[in-house]
Amino acid sequence: MTDPHRPNPAPPAASPAAQLITHLQDVTQALAAVRVQEEVFGIILNDALQALQGIAGVVLLVAGNRLQVAARRGHDDASVWRDGTLEDARPGPDALRANTPLFFSGGGDLINAYPALEAQTGGVAAVASAVLPMVENGQPIGVIVLDFKEPHHFTPDEEHFLLALAGHCALALDRARLSGNLERQVQDRTAELEAFVRFTELADGESDVLALAERAGQVLGVLFPGCTTCYYVIEGGLWKLRVYSRDLEDNLALLASLEAGLPLDTPVFAELMHTGEPVFVDAWDPQRERIALTEAYQSVSTYPLHVDSSIRAIFALGLKDTACWTPHHKAVFRSVGRSLKLALERTETTRRLQAQRDLLQASNDELEAFTYSVSHDLRTPVRHILSFGGLLRRSLPGPLEEKTERYFQIVETAAITLNELIDGILDLSRTSRQPLKVVGVDLGRLVHTVRKELSATVPARQIRWQVAGLPTVMGDPDLLRRVVMALLSNAVKYTRTRQAAVIEVWAEESSQRWTVWVRDNGVGFDPQYQGKLFSMFQRLHAQSEYEGAGVGLANARRIITRHGGTVMAQGQLDTGATFGFTLPKAGS
Repeated sequence: MTDPHRPNPAPPAASPAAQLITHLQDVTQALAAVRVQEEVFGIILNDALQALQGIAGVVLLVAGNRLQVAARRGHDDASVWRDGTLEDARPGPDALRANTPLFFSGGGDLINAYPALEAQTGGVAAVASAVLPMVENGQPIGVIVLDFKEPHHFTPDEEHFLLALAGHCALALDRARLSGNLERQVQDRTAELEAFVRFTELADGESDVLALAERAGQVLGVLFPGCTTCYYVIEGGLWKLRVYSRDLEDNLALLASLEAGLPLDTPVFAELMHTGEPVFVDAWDPQRERIALTEAYQSVSTYPLHVDSSIRAIFALGLKDTACWTPHHKAVFRSVGRSLKLALERTETTRRLQAQRDLLQASNDELEAFTYSVSHDLRTPVRHILSFGGLLRRSLPGPLEEKTERYFQIVETAAITLNELIDGILDLSRTSRQPLKVVGVDLGRLVHTVRKELSATVPARQIRWQVAGLPTVMGDPDLLRRVVMALLSNAVKYTRTRQAAVIEVWAEESSQRWTVWVRDNGVGFDPQYQGKLFSMFQRLHAQSEYEGAGVGLANARRIITRHGGTVMAQGQLDTGATFGFTLPKAGS
């Protein structure tokens, strides 16, 4: 029976092996949670030293062909654990090459194994040391070193603990390295995306290809730090530098050479001219490529800038720290090159459009001069024909013979027709030059007004108007009135042979435009001559049958075209005709 007055006995102390297992579990859990190398170093150098009562520790990591100190604890400058190469005859590289831990238990064991170590490093070896290689998936990660101030016999449990610790640390460091690489890749891709967004925004609206080439160099400078960008054009049979990144100003001799021009047969340019495709040169050789003073570059690429299948310019990129072009780097350079190519094409298109506008303006000036001549120089002879023809008729003794009377009528009719043609030319000219005054136009009210005017001119005719609801559109009211007058008067004219004329007007709506139709039951027209309907002075019926100068529909087309729309016509002989026009909706 337990005496309640006696104190409870203390729990038995855990064995050294159990303590190591507990330490290993704690370390394993802690390493599983970290993502940064520095945190891994802290766990190694704190927990491992505490578990074995070590006095100092160091972590050395593989960096290329070197083994470099990444973290220390408890060491000073007198330590023998220093940076070196993986080929050195030292404990760290030896443990990594064999992937086997090295244990130096007693005083002098380390120096006996490596007599030159202290002389090589200038440090003093500890009494006892453990050198633990860290290898993950066959790849050397680094070395953990623990030092002791007293001789230390490493028990099998301790060796097992240290081997497990090294394995978990290798995994944690590899995971941290991958995480860091991924984070850097995300940052790099984000920077690339932001740079491309800015560059694309500029490329969409920039027509100055030289300015865009300079901007492209700035973008590539973000993506490839320290790179050199150049924009060349052909001048005087040479590829001459026109735009370049500012780093070239550090090499004035090279800059002067490139500005003076490179021969067309320079290999990196000649290959591009032959294939028409971008060229990527790895392991740049200035002698082979025949461009002096370029020893600082390891790789170079060139992109052809075409216009009409002809290479007009070349964009080049030189890298000083990259010997080979990766698929990603090639894709980046191609993307920038394509944007420059589009800008160059846009510049050329703008130049051609300007030249066409200049020619058109010259033609318009000539047309205006011709119109002035028509209005002043031709009207006078026409008036003379009519006036003096009438005077001549009245001066002759009457009554006139039938043949003479017919001759006078032919001359008078021809003069009147010529006067109508002159009026048509002047009207078309004014329509083309009159500025558009765009407002909301109620087509229903406009049709109603024109219809009343036309009905008043033919009061004896029986015309049945069928006008559906019409929209309000954006346009010039005076010019659109001419269009409506041309179509409705056309329908009234060509239904005069019908006992009961029927004229329909309606509109159809789509997402971006209105279409207005005018249909009649008149004489119609032969569809094979449909293309002539909207041409100047084109008539499908004889002047003796239907009056007019043949300019109304041509004028209507000119007006609708200026409003951003189109005109159309459908018909058959003796079954009527349908004319229509489209107008874009506001904001379309």
